[in-house]
Amino acid sequence: MAFLEKRITDNIFFEIKKESQQDDLDSIKNIEIILHFLGKIPENSLVLYETKIKFSAQDMGKSESRIIEELQKLLDTANLNIKLIKGKIREIYISYS
Repeated sequence: MAFLEKRITDNIFFEIKKESQQDDLDSIKNIEIILHFLGKIPENSLVLYETKIKFSAQDMGKSESRIIEELQKLLDTANLNIKLIKGKIREIYISYS
């Protein structure tokens, strides 16, 4: 979690991506939660950090909102003052402006 110290806002944006088998769109194979945030590196350059958390369909006994709540609680216990916000990459730049 050391890379989180380089962030320039207290917001981490997330997207949820569902993967299904090609022939059966009703069966979800995996769910990815993609996390994005802006950080600063030397020479005052901005960098976009991205990481993914992947869940298989067997692991998905909980709803998406419940998983996000648990992830937020995990970040809260680390005392990082981070808020998860559902959104796309472009919203990171808008929030920083």
